[in-house]
Amino acid sequence: MAQRPATAREVHLLRRPGARMAADDLGIATVAVPPLQPGQFLVRNRLIALDPVRRVFFADGTAPLNAALFGFAIGTVTESRHPDFPEGAIVAHHGGFRDWAISTGANARLIPPTDDPLEWHADALGVGGFFAYVGLFEIGQLRPGETVFVSSAAGSVGSLVTQMARITGCRVIASAGSEAKCAWLREVAGADAAINYRDGEIAGQLSAAAPDGIDLFFDNVGGQQLDAALGVMAKGGRVVIAGMVSAYDALEPLSERHGGWTKQMLTSQVSLRSFDAFEHTRLWPKFQRAVGGWLRSGAISAQIHVLDGIEAVPDAFVDLLAGVRQGKTLVRVG
Repeated sequence: MAQRPATAREVHLLRRPGARMAADDLGIATVAVPPLQPGQFLVRNRLIALDPVRRVFFADGTAPLNAALFGFAIGTVTESRHPDFPEGAIVAHHGGFRDWAISTGANARLIPPTDDPLEWHADALGVGGFFAYVGLFEIGQLRPGETVFVSSAAGSVGSLVTQMARITGCRVIASAGSEAKCAWLREVAGADAAINYRDGEIAGQLSAAAPDGIDLFFDNVGGQQLDAALGVMAKGGRVVIAGMVSAYDALEPLSERHGGWTKQMLTSQVSLRSFDAFEHTRLWPKFQRAVGGWLRSGAISAQIHVLDGIEAVPDAFVDLLAGVRQGKTLVRVG
C-alpha cells in the first residue's frame, strides 16, 4: 500500500468565471490529510473525469470559492475504517479534483477485478456511459428504425449515444464542430449523416438530413441546435434533454431564433424531458452487461484522452468547454 500522505493537492475555484471561463479561475492548493474517522476510507485517486456540466456549479454559487471541488474519480483504497471498502479495493467515487480523497462511501461503488481498461470505468462503463444508456433507452424509449439526431455527437456522452443508436438499427444524424470530428462520426461511429454546425445554418442542414423528420433528439447542447431540431420533429417525436453545453460557457439563451417551431410543437405532440440518471440505478446491471459486451466485441469504441498530473486540470477544463478534444477527457494522478 502507498504510504499515508501528510498533505494532498486539490483543485480550487479561485473566482467566479465570466462569460468565458479562464484557466486561472482555477488553482491548485495543498491541504492537510486528517486522520480517518470510523466509517471513512482513504483513496489514492488514479483518474479524474472532467465533465462540462461542472461549469454550471462554478457560476451559480454551488461550488464555493477557495475550497475543494468535487467530481467523478477512480482510485485505490489505501487505508480504511469502513467495512465495505477494504484496503486495496478499486473504487469509483465523487471525491475527484484531488490526488488523495477521504470518503464515507456515499455515492461510491467498488469496481470488481477485471481485465477491462480502468479508463472504461471512468467513461463508457461509468457515469457517462450510464447517462447515455438511460437517456437513450429508458427516457427516450428508442426503437429500431427510428431517425435519431445527436448533438455534440463527438463528445464523451454523444459519441456513445451515436454508436448505441446505430447498433439498435436506427438512422443516426450527428452534429459536431469540425470536419475531423464529422469524419470520425461517419467513418468510425457509423452515423448516416454528420453535420458541422459551424459550416452554415444548422436548421437548413438538419432539414436536408432529416426530410421525414426526427423521431428522437438526444440533446447535449441546447441553443440553436435545439431550436433547429424542434422545427423538424416528426409527429410524436421525443427530445431528451441531456445537457445545455452552449449555455455553460457562452451563456447563450434558448430562443426561437429559427422561428416556426411553436406551431410544430403544438401540432405534433412532441415531448421534451430532462432526467437524472441516478434515479434509474436499477438499470445498472443491465447497462454494464450491454455496454461491456459492446466494448469488448468492438461494436462501440470509447474515445478517451488522458492527460497527466493534477496541474493539468485548469487548462484541460477550459479546452473541454471549447470542444478542443474529441470524446472523454481524463486526468491521471498519483
